[in-house]
Amino acid sequence: MYCFVFSVPVTTLRLSEEELRRLDRVARAQGLDRSVVLRKAITGGLREIVLSDAIERYQRGESSAGRAASEAQVGLWEFLDELRRRAIPFRTDESYLEELIEELG
Repeated sequence: MYCFVFSVPVTTLRLSEEELRRLDRVARAQGLDRSVVLRKAITGGLREIVLSDAIERYQRGESSAGRAASEAQVGLWEFLDELRRRAIPFRTDESYLEELIEELG
């Protein structure tokens, strides 16, 4: 019988008593270990941070929608849906549309 052991980095996180209670409540409700819930929360939180940063660059005109979507590691349609959800207008000037067509082409 073979046993594979994967080494993953370990980090320490300080939580308040209230945060720990909330974490335990969620873990119990979902039938998961604390560490699994924390990894899911971190993954979701990092995704939101990266997406928000990409949207801010898009709003400042530093990135096209296609480039911002790529930087956020989401598809273009998902990025455009997120813009709509956040009530952020889609930039439609002619030079921008040409740049977007080049990126998609």
